This record gives sequence, structure tokens and C-alpha cells, in this order.
Amino acid sequence: MPYIFLKNNPDELIRNSKTYIEIIRKRADLEPEKVVYRFLEDGLTESETFTFGMLDRRSKALGAALQQHAAKGDRVLLLFPAGLKYVAAIFSCFYSGMIAVPAYPPRRNRNLGRVLSIVEDAGAKTALVTRQVYDDISRNFNDHSILNNMNWVIYEDVDDEQASAWKETEVLPGDVALLQYTSGSTGNPKGVMLTQLNLLYNSEYIRLTFEFTKETTIGMNWLPIFHDMGLIGGILQAGFLGAENIGMPPVQFIKTPGRWLQCITRYKATVGGGPNFGYDYCVEKVSEEEKKSLDLSSMKTFYCGAEPVRKKTMDSFVEYFSECGVKATQMYPVYGLAEATLIVTGGYQNQPPVYLHVNKQKLAKNEVEPVQHGEKNAVLLTGVGKTWLETEVVIVNPETFERAGNNEVGEIWVSGPTVAKGYWNKPEETERTFGAYIKSSGEGPFLRTGDLGFFHDNELYIAGRLKDLIIIRGVNHYPSDIEFTVSNSHQDLRKNACAAFSVQKQGEEKLIIVQELERNALRKESYEDVFDSVRKTLSEEHELEAEEIVLIRTGTIPLTSSGKIQRRQTRYDYLSDNLNVVARHVKKPEPQLKQTGSGKASVVPTEENIKDWLIEWIVKNQHFSREQISLDKEITAYGIDSLSAVTLEQEISDYFGFEWHVSSFMMNPTINGLAKEGVKLWLESKS
Repeated sequence: MPYIFLKNNPDELIRNSKTYIEIIRKRADLEPEKVVYRFLEDGLTESETFTFGMLDRRSKALGAALQQHAAKGDRVLLLFPAGLKYVAAIFSCFYSGMIAVPAYPPRRNRNLGRVLSIVEDAGAKTALVTRQVYDDISRNFNDHSILNNMNWVIYEDVDDEQASAWKETEVLPGDVALLQYTSGSTGNPKGVMLTQLNLLYNSEYIRLTFEFTKETTIGMNWLPIFHDMGLIGGILQAGFLGAENIGMPPVQFIKTPGRWLQCITRYKATVGGGPNFGYDYCVEKVSEEEKKSLDLSSMKTFYCGAEPVRKKTMDSFVEYFSECGVKATQMYPVYGLAEATLIVTGGYQNQPPVYLHVNKQKLAKNEVEPVQHGEKNAVLLTGVGKTWLETEVVIVNPETFERAGNNEVGEIWVSGPTVAKGYWNKPEETERTFGAYIKSSGEGPFLRTGDLGFFHDNELYIAGRLKDLIIIRGVNHYPSDIEFTVSNSHQDLRKNACAAFSVQKQGEEKLIIVQELERNALRKESYEDVFDSVRKTLSEEHELEAEEIVLIRTGTIPLTSSGKIQRRQTRYDYLSDNLNVVARHVKKPEPQLKQTGSGKASVVPTEENIKDWLIEWIVKNQHFSREQISLDKEITAYGIDSLSAVTLEQEISDYFGFEWHVSSFMMNPTINGLAKEGVKLWLESKS
């Protein structure tokens, strides 16, 4: 028996396999006619189908084409629109021991920046793409030598007969199977290294928590299949089980979300889901007339993975579609992240979600005090389940690296076979994120998730993100709470389309709100009523005042591929004046005492106080302890990417009263170097 975690799996084929891809190849040999994947191009009609036999032949043919340019361990860029071509492409890499690098193809002649960053970071020399993607990108070859020098394999040019030329490659459990590039800054992409063992373990983890069976599981998915939830939770899970996965393009869901529900009805699907956005969207867009033809009673699980999972979202979905057979016991909150392959915690099937009211003021101080519903200052949190198998989750104080107390909020740390190998070609970031240890006991290594949470009655609750935490006058505020109340404060504001973050001005943290408008509100002459509603909500619900409220055009707020708000990118766009602004409200400045001179900060920069300031900034914003900071270490080792550098530039300029530029942080990348550069810049500003 290869792995103890497989001992209770009812499928002997799985129990006797050492890698994920070994299971797929065995299924292709034993049940070649079994349909495993269907795809609905228009969201309704089947346009593509794969049996295990068809998948096997196509994967070997593509693998043979790749083997002409690449060998085991080489990275292969995959650029495909939604569809089964992408499925065959990723399995062709698995078959040949190559490392798949999935990415979403850029729109024609646009948005190449992220792709170029991924190619450069991964060191990919070969790309497998469709003819259309190749034609779109090839127009840019002269502008980007990195693309011009790649080996391009065109999917449509590979015939299935080439499968006979495929050469057997030994694939081991510890081999990296794919690089899952996390959403975020295009300037500092991070490829999560997922091994064959990671995929095998997380597939078994999902089977156990979701109570999947080969005979009864039918997935109906609209999520992007290059994203971890759509790929691992949908595509790879179906292959692992020998079950069936039906997919549709995300754009079809966005156009007509009712089609997802119609297909659940037609195929009698049993599992599907996504972030909060998907459920809210269905309630908003599916008409009463459409509901009459829906039967959603076959669904065992509507999973919801978001930050955070909201009771209002799930309750609204259950209430609106109750006549279609939806019950509270079908709603299934989960917690996971790419660095842990996918899922980390989940609850028990056929039980409704678990909720907890806690004291909001205590929570702001990282303390947990359960209270009764209706009590003053009560805030509601959703439980996201418990750990299973060999996975361990601990709650740790992110400043002391000691276990948090029973009633304390701390950072969520994870260990076990679900944790990825690290970040590709980033040893220092890998050590920081994947190599954490409990200080006093030496337990570890753990994955630092960057998420804040706590356990109550063996149930995990998520309180927010460590880096996104907003601290105003010493009080913690979770941006997701602020965003939710702002989006719901006025009918002209789009739901799930708000970003709340802080910037430093005059040495203080100030709250900034960026919010999308509904399309029908774009032509209003005045938005004073909207601003009034937002200010009133912030004051009553959070005792906060925004420094600035920025209303932007519909559909322009930065999102991850799964529909989550990219707060850091929005913050960067705000600081760079790169938002699609419709209207803005800036808080009137408070009366100030008369200042002398230029009115800028009066701190005289010396090398010592610049060093002290930089150390304090890294401790506060990048969450290192002082002992971990070296004056001669490149500051990029502390997770400072292009977005962080812009923030650092603005705040250090504001504090010392003269202009820095981001190039200073690149040319003098150590704290000692920056201190010398700072004094030089200050002297130049005085001359």
C-alpha cells in the first residue's frame, strides 16, 4: 500500500497507485469507453466529449509532439480558452513528466504582461497553444524576443496517430506536476509547485470531505479551468474518481447564470459551486419565470469558497431557489488556497452551515468572545469546517510565532501532504511562506497562509487577511466586512465589487473605498446621495470615516480569475491614478496648526533613522520579526514586489518630506543601501 491516507478508499485502483497520473492511465486501460468530460460551448449544448480512451490517445499524441522540444522537468506554457483542448494539454504534460504552466490566453494584442512575467519566471521554452491563440500572440513576436524564441506546438497540428511515437516517462510522487500561478501582481508572479503527491492527496481529501462516489458524482462547473478551484476541484477530481465533469465557459455563466442551473437540472448534477459572487449573481439575474423549469434537488453539494463565506449569500440562494429543491443542507462552506493545492478544511455533508456570533469590538483586538444573536456589537462569522486525514491546522500569533490562545485570533498555519512544495525559483519566499516553525516547540514546517482565523468547537472561522488588515487608530478592521456594508448601502452600487484598503498620509493610516457603479447609474448628474449613504454606513456600522470614496465604471475593478477582489492591485491602481473613475469624494481636510517652511515632515533623515523606519515598515507591512531582518539582505526577500514598492515609496516620501522613486528600491535593494541613498536624496533636495 503506497500511502496510508488511501487505506479506506473503496477503489482498489486508487489504493494501489503512487501518483495521480498513474490512476488516470489505469482508468484509460480498464474503462476506455467511460465518458469523463463533457463541455458545453454555449452553456447548453454539448460541443466536446472525452472518454478515458480518447483522453489517453490525445494526451500521448500531444506528449509526443512536446517531446520533440522538451524533456522531463521542463516547463510548458499552456494557453487555451475554456474547453477540453486544455484538459488534454495538461494531461499531456503529466504523461511526459513535464511541468504544466497553465495561464489564461491574453485578449488579442492586449494584456501580454502577465503571460510574459509567467514565462520569464517559469523559464518556459516551449508552449502548447491553439491555432487562434498562436495567431493572436505571434503579432507581438517582434516586440518580445522571449516569445519569438519559444518552441510553439499548435494543438490542431497534432494528429492522434502521433500517440504511437510517445515515449514512456517515469513519473514519481515527488515530481512537480504543474505550476499554479497565484492571482495578484503581474510584476512578481509566484508559481506554486504542485507535485503528483499533492494532487493525489488533495483529490482523496476532496473525495472524503465531499463524500464523493464514482457511481453518483456528476460535477457541473462554470469556473475557469486554469484556476485551482476549477482545475483541481473539477477536472482533476473527476479523473481521480472515474466520475463525470461537465463544464461551461465562465463567460456564458456571466452572460446567463441561469444556464448553469438549467444544466444541473438536465444532467441531474450532484456538485458545483464557486465564490459568493456566483450565488449572489444567480439570485440577482435568474427570473421567476426561469425558476419554473429548474429542479435542483439532485444537488448534494453547492460548495462556497470565498473570503469570507457569507451567511446572507447562502441564505438568499436557499430562499430564492427553495421551490426548485434547494435546501440549507446543500450549502457547503470550505476553506483552501493554491499553496495548499486546493482544500484545507470542510464540514460534514448533509448538515447545514455552522455560524458563530462574536463581539465585534473584541474581534478588533484579536480576541474571540461568543455572544448571542441580537446583542450589541455582535458580528456573524461562518464556519468553514475542520481538518481531515493527515492535514494539521494551527492558529499562531504572527508576531511572536507562538500558538495563539483558545480565544485569540491568529494566523492560520497548515502542514501535511496537501501543502505544496514551494514557489518556483523563489527560495527565500519559499522559506518564509512554507518554512514556518512554532518558536518555543520547534514544531514545523508549516505553511503560513496569511489568513487570520480561530477555532471554536473544532470549527475553523476566517476573520480576514493578515496583509489586508486595516488598522485605523489602533483598531483592526477587516476589509471584507467594510466592502460588504458599502456595496449594500445604495442601489446604485454593484454587489461584490468594492475594495477597501488603507494608505498612509501625514503619518497616519487612512481608509480608501473603491466601488463599482451599476451600469444604469453611470449617467447620473450627481452622486452626492451615494456618497452620503456610504459615509453614513461607514460611520454607523464601523465607526469609520473614509479619506476618499472613489466610484468607478462597471466591470473595471481588478478581480482574480475566480471573481475575488484584488485589493492590492486596486490599491496600486489608486496610488498610480490608474482607476476608471466616474466620481470621487475626498474628505475635507481638518483645520491644521500653522506650519513653518514647506509643511512637509520635519524629520531630518540620517542613515540610522532611515534604517529604523525601514525595519519598522517591514515588520508592520510584511510581517517579519525584527530578528529576521538583515541590513544587508535584499528587501525583495521580505516579499516586497512592485505593488509593495509603490506603497513604500509613497510612505517614506511622506514621512521624510522629500521625493523617493521606486528605482531607488531596485538600485539600492538593501536597507543599508537605501539609507545611504536616502541621505543623498535629502541633501540634493536641500541644495
